Amino acid sequence: MRWLVFRSCHLLLVALSCLGLLLCGCQQKFGTGATKDLSQQASLLSIKDDSESDFGCSYFYALWGRHAELLLRFEEALDAYQKALICDPRAEYISEKIPLLLLRLERTDEAAIWLQRYLATHPDETGMRLLYAKVLLRQKKNSQAMEQYQLISDRHPDDPAILLLLAEMYLSANQPDKAQPLLERILSVDQTSYSGHVLMARLLQLQEKPDEAVAHYQMALQRNWSSELQMELGELFIKMNRYDEAAALYKEIIDREDHNQSARIALVHVYLLQKKDEQALAELNLLKSFADQPRRVDLTIARIYAKQKHYDKAIIIVEKILEKENIPEARYFLAVMLAQEGKYDRALKQARMIDRKASEYQDALFLQVRILQEQKRLEAARRLLEKGIAAGDLRNVEMYVMLAALHQLQGKDELSRKVLLQGLDVYPDDENLLYEYGLQLENSGDHNEALLVMQKIIELKPDNAAALNFVGYSWADKKVNLDKALDYIQRAIALKPQNGYIHDSLGWVYYRMGMLEQAVKELEAAVQLSPDDAAILDHLGDVYLESGRIQQALETYKKAVKFSTDDVKLKRRILEKIRIIERQGLL
Repeated sequence: MRWLVFRSCHLLLVALSCLGLLLCGCQQKFGTGATKDLSQQASLLSIKDDSESDFGCSYFYALWGRHAELLLRFEEALDAYQKALICDPRAEYISEKIPLLLLRLERTDEAAIWLQRYLATHPDETGMRLLYAKVLLRQKKNSQAMEQYQLISDRHPDDPAILLLLAEMYLSANQPDKAQPLLERILSVDQTSYSGHVLMARLLQLQEKPDEAVAHYQMALQRNWSSELQMELGELFIKMNRYDEAAALYKEIIDREDHNQSARIALVHVYLLQKKDEQALAELNLLKSFADQPRRVDLTIARIYAKQKHYDKAIIIVEKILEKENIPEARYFLAVMLAQEGKYDRALKQARMIDRKASEYQDALFLQVRILQEQKRLEAARRLLEKGIAAGDLRNVEMYVMLAALHQLQGKDELSRKVLLQGLDVYPDDENLLYEYGLQLENSGDHNEALLVMQKIIELKPDNAAALNFVGYSWADKKVNLDKALDYIQRAIALKPQNGYIHDSLGWVYYRMGMLEQAVKELEAAVQLSPDDAAILDHLGDVYLESGRIQQALETYKKAVKFSTDDVKLKRRILEKIRIIERQGLL
């Protein structure tokens, strides 16, 4: 019966269409039925004279379009609305329909063009301008969208909704300075504006004013509490290291929403930051009873046990997980724990079971290489890396670096260099490969070539601390380019302030420049950071000696000898310095 009714309605519509064509004379407007393109239609919107409008024709096609729209036949609806607009270019209702239908049909670019031309003749149509701004955002033309919001704001300077939209746009574009006056204007008019306080809190976070941000979050929560916003405030408390307050917020959410997984996970995170492992474990066991992914919760529990070095407990949990589900992350974690326990064969078995499509596959491959190295099975490790490199979809820089290192361990320096050069053919500008190649050149006695490679790294990556340190120290050691060497090493220190070797280089530059007090200060800092390094102690001894602090120099040289067991040449050089001091009776 319903089908008959629908069929009758459809026939009636067809009949009306024929009648409409006769009454409205639409065939004169449309010729053979072809419509004008959208740009032509948009230009028709500027027509002002009612004599140019055919209201009957427009009404008929508007009804047709609406009927098609209700039946979700959007192409047909668009065609009908376009014809209605040609019949009556001043039909504003139809004008609003066309861009919406274009968007429904994913014809975003056409919608943007249509709206742009429409607004050229209807600049005060705020609704259409808002739609245009949203279309621009969909096209990822954020700056142009902001211009539209600004135009709307200029025409409606006191409209809080528009001000909020514009402020949010500026915040999303990381322009808090432009958002701030807008939000201040909103809050001066309405001190209880929920959205105003939320956006102001986020703005203050960007400006690194966390205490003020907290106040605005709290005002927003008083106005309209939500677990999502309270979670946001909790994250801010964590950034501020205010863990107890963050935990209190998460507990409040859990009290209100017992099964809120996000809040429980966040609470576990806080407990772990506070090193309250037992509370974290208790919370995870509660979460497991209703979590969407209980095995993921079990995996987190296992990680906590592993952190506590309770590997046996962690291994049992992960093995139970893998009995029920093959999770590559869990299998890789199990392999790591087994390797940590020295159960290498079992670890290798688990690592080899990880599918090559899994994101953990490469890590599992590197783990296998490290285990094989530990077992002194260097040839097996080499074959594994060569297989990985041969598989083009799997190769990466680290494979070349590890394979080159394996060849070096076997004393095959030429093969090692060959592998690095092969890697540089594939990744010519990779700083890690270049650095390893530079070190190999240095170790083989080709210092000038090594220096050129390190300078190339600095050209490619000016913030590569290791290359800056290498070049700066090399210049200082040769007593050349000392000012530039000082600049390079100071840049390296800024990047890695806790690196003892870079402090050693800085001390050595100061020594070469005759700035002995600064040299002593930096070398003493280097010894604090790397107390067992014979070369650093040797440098400090040299500076003490140059400064006339003979006793300290002798004591420092003797310490250096204790740690120079692996470097015979350095040890001989330091012993000779000690003999000179003692023979000449300098003390």
